[in-house]
Amino acid sequence: MTAREWFQRAKDENFAIGAFNVDNLDVMRAICEAGRKMKSPVMLEFSPGEVEYFGFENIADLVENTRKDFEIPILLNLDHSSKVDDCLAALRLRSGSGDPVFDNVHFDGSELSLEENIEATKRVVEAAKAKGTLVEGEIDRLPGSSEVHDEELDPEVVKKSYTDPVKAQRFIQESGVDIFAAVFGNVHGTFPNQPDLDFDLLSSIRKALPNTFLSMHGGSGIPAVQVKKAIGVGKIVKVNVNTELRAQYRDALDEALGAKVQEQASYKLAPDIVRAVAAVVEGKIEVFGSGGKI
Repeated sequence: MTAREWFQRAKDENFAIGAFNVDNLDVMRAICEAGRKMKSPVMLEFSPGEVEYFGFENIADLVENTRKDFEIPILLNLDHSSKVDDCLAALRLRSGSGDPVFDNVHFDGSELSLEENIEATKRVVEAAKAKGTLVEGEIDRLPGSSEVHDEELDPEVVKKSYTDPVKAQRFIQESGVDIFAAVFGNVHGTFPNQPDLDFDLLSSIRKALPNTFLSMHGGSGIPAVQVKKAIGVGKIVKVNVNTELRAQYRDALDEALGAKVQEQASYKLAPDIVRAVAAVVEGKIEVFGSGGKI
């Protein structure tokens, strides 16, 4: 199944596919092992910083080999790219069989004016259509960053980031994107006062964009009951998760180093770390409802 087919199935059957950021090989393995165990499709995604670390060509090779090794649906996404040229570079990548490597590219023009965002996004959409690749767009900047924050988040800042359904409708109509990153109380990172999701707003966004796939960024720290409700109310098909993986990885690494202080071979520390991160992914898959779909 293609990414479009998976997202359509998710929309029809009220589940979402987890899009998990990859910042090292242990995290990649953990995501894929969880997907295989739970019989779930997974999406691996790479932010601009992660792309800079790995390199586009290396990502292409790693993902192609990982797909062969795990034999589960592994989708690939370029996450929050603010540069059109980087999106175009991702679209040019091909697997050994000649197929596009990236299933989805996310152009983030949220710091541009709406008009500039539409024009830039259209360039990506036009290139992607020729490749059969989906394009995700957004018009609103999510507060926060992919970290565990100690300080509280200003509720007014959150509300100012909310998606305007009318603007979203114009953006979709004029840009032609396949997936829209909706903002309705979701934030990047975790906070002591994690905001509640605004389901009335989400319902309005869904009504304004009946034929568009919706994604939810900032999937860390949101209570499971709210995530499940968002998937039902908004027909969310993709939920991004990063912070919880990073936090679990760091905690598991610290624990492994403390338990094996004499160990010099870092790969011998990896199994416990992979299991710990995979447990987080399994929990997300359970909440998203994508388990058992393959």
